[in-house]
Amino acid sequence: MSVFVLKLISIVSMLIDHTTHVLNLSGRLPFGQLYLAGRTIGRPAFVIFCFMLVNGFDKTRDRKKYLSRLVLFAVISQIPFALAFAAGNYKGAAETVFSFDALRAFYLLLPLVVYYLTVCERRFDPSLIALAVAFLFASLRLTVGGICLLEQDDLNVFYTLAVSMAIMMGLDYLGSEGRSWLKVFLIAAALAAVLIFVEPHADYALKGVALIVGMYLCRSRRWLMLIVAALWCFIEYEWCVFRYPRYLSYFIGALSALLPMALYNGKLGPKLRTFFYVFYPAHLALLGLMFVSLSRS
Repeated sequence: MSVFVLKLISIVSMLIDHTTHVLNLSGRLPFGQLYLAGRTIGRPAFVIFCFMLVNGFDKTRDRKKYLSRLVLFAVISQIPFALAFAAGNYKGAAETVFSFDALRAFYLLLPLVVYYLTVCERRFDPSLIALAVAFLFASLRLTVGGICLLEQDDLNVFYTLAVSMAIMMGLDYLGSEGRSWLKVFLIAAALAAVLIFVEPHADYALKGVALIVGMYLCRSRRWLMLIVAALWCFIEYEWCVFRYPRYLSYFIGALSALLPMALYNGKLGPKLRTFFYVFYPAHLALLGLMFVSLSRS
């Protein structure tokens, strides 16, 4: 299977999962077999996306640009993400709320300064703007007319992917020759700030970062990556196995990601990179606008 096929499997899986979730939030799909089936189909998506990120890390020609792109789409996706998944959007409240977590924003100035001093080497980089806005969005809560547009405690999956990419870059730099230990310390401090103040609020949170970093450390051996992914699926869904067996299909669905990962042939396939990036915020915006408006009509 090529990169194209793996990404196609992921976005179809994700679309079914998100549609099922939004239908449930809007009261149009009660809990039952159909709901469980839709969420089960969605379980492989994140695991495959993580595999593709690790695979792309070694194959991309410009890791800084790759990271900047992930950060940019974290910004672009946050309003659609909140619109689609904030439960309050389907309740018809008329409250208007704005809050800004100044302390979180203050601590997140550190990664921005470090990025400028180390990655950009004191040269202006347009990605600085995206990075600043990404941190700003992670510190804001905005609800207008009862519709949540920004939610500081519920961040989209691009935050998890971007943080993981930055950690892989940091680990790669740590293993390089001629590294500056001062630079290593600054990068570590910056990543620690993000892991403390941003990542726990992002989709899949620290467990998602652990999966990506684990596969990164084993990336020279495909079978080891598959073992890491299988162990992560067990840890992530152990509650399905031991406590709530009605959700056991979630664990099985996540494990099913291992098959296309094992069949990956290293080929790129059709080049539709922009489409796969844009699909995430676009489908969330469509789902949010459609079902929030229907819930209030």
